[in-house]
Amino acid sequence: MAHPTKKDLAYDFIRRRILEKRLLPGQRITASQIAEEIGTSVLPVREALLSLEAERLVTITPYVGAVVAWVSADEVYEVISMLAVLEGYATAQALPHSTALGRSLPAINARLRAALQQEMWSWFIELNREFHFTIFEAADNSVLLENIRIFWSQLDTMLASTSFHLVPNRAQEDVDEHTELIGLLAGDHPDALALELAARRHRLRTATYLQKQARPVAAAGR
Repeated sequence: MAHPTKKDLAYDFIRRRILEKRLLPGQRITASQIAEEIGTSVLPVREALLSLEAERLVTITPYVGAVVAWVSADEVYEVISMLAVLEGYATAQALPHSTALGRSLPAINARLRAALQQEMWSWFIELNREFHFTIFEAADNSVLLENIRIFWSQLDTMLASTSFHLVPNRAQEDVDEHTELIGLLAGDHPDALALELAARRHRLRTATYLQKQARPVAAAGR
C-alpha cells in the first residue's frame, strides 16, 4: 500500500472534521492553521482544499479563502442520480460472475437483516457498502469502480453535513431490494437490462426518502 502523501493527510483531516461537524457549513478554513495542526506546510493543505472543492465540500473564493460549502438538497440529488447510472451499469456488467455472486451476496444480505433487527446502524451501513462493492468489483472495470468510490465518498460527506439520516423503514426496503437484485443476478435467465434498471431504482429510492425528510424542514421554514 502506498504511503499517504501530505496532501492525503490534509484531505483526510479536513474531511473528517466536516464529517464530525467540527467544521460547519459557512465556516472558514484557514490553510495555515490546518498546516500547523497536522505539522506540514501550507501547500499540501491548499492542494487538499482544491480536491475538496472539486467534491463540492468546500467553496474557495479568490481573496477570501476557503469555507465549508453549504450543501443543497439539489446537489445531493444530483450525486444520487449520477450514482444510479454508474451503479446500474456496473451491476449489469457483473453478470458474468453471477454464479460467484449468487453464493456470496445472500450471506452478506443475511448479516444486513441481522444488523437491521438489532438496530446496529453503523454495522448496517458497513455491510450495505460491502454488498454493493462486491457487485461493483465483479464488473472488472477499474475506472468505473474508482468513479463509484468517489461519488460514494462525496455522498457520505454531503449527507453527514446535512440533517439527513438513515430511515429504518428504508433500511428494511434496502434488504428486500437486495434480495430482488440477487434473484436477477443469479436467476436461471438473467436479463442485463432488467438488472441495470432494478439497480438504478434501488439507488433512486434513496432520493425519494431524502425528499420526504426534507419536506418538513422546508415547510417549517415558510
